[in-house]
Amino acid sequence: MTTESPPSILELIDTVTIVSFVFVLILLIVAYTISLSALPQTATGTIRFIFIWHLFDALTHLTLEGSFLYHSFFSYASTPAGTLYGAAYSKAPFALIWQEYAKADARWSVADPVVVAIELPTVLLEGPGAAYICYLLAKGNENVWFWILVVAVGEIYGGWMTFAPEWLTGSQALDTSNFMYTWVYLFFFNMLWVWIPGWLCWVSYRKIAVGLNAGRAMVTERKKL
Repeated sequence: MTTESPPSILELIDTVTIVSFVFVLILLIVAYTISLSALPQTATGTIRFIFIWHLFDALTHLTLEGSFLYHSFFSYASTPAGTLYGAAYSKAPFALIWQEYAKADARWSVADPVVVAIELPTVLLEGPGAAYICYLLAKGNENVWFWILVVAVGEIYGGWMTFAPEWLTGSQALDTSNFMYTWVYLFFFNMLWVWIPGWLCWVSYRKIAVGLNAGRAMVTERKKL
């Protein structure tokens, strides 16, 4: 008895795959380009990176994930068993992108209730929140560190709630049979929203702690006077 070897990466790449990666790259280029005019030339590399990340994050939530919600509510097919909703039932460009990603995680081609429940606050709150952070960074407003912490915690929690139910039920919707789906679609693109928000939590904590300690020191000095 012989078993088929998993397909190579080249066998998995088609036009939709290329378009999907190009679209993500365009979002990143747009975020970088806007940072050049929105931030002063004196902005540090760290501030510029944080700005680019949050603008890229906002664009991703509002376009890609926003389209997932749209198709979850408005794209459907009627069957004898009832009406089925999700990107799988549309030929629109964004629907095709989600059909591509669903090859690794089948939940994203249909209106999976867990994923939809997570994506609603992600699109409606996290997306605008990330855009607001970019605005505060451009204005040099120090309140930005509180909002960075809030959005970062939300990203990490959202990622956990996306995958934890699937892991606890045996990962039935996940296809880990090849490198592309396991390490590019599932691992890389999802862990980005763990690694970077995790780092942002640490940076925000330090900034907020420094501010609190400075305020406490000022109060102490005033009491001495």
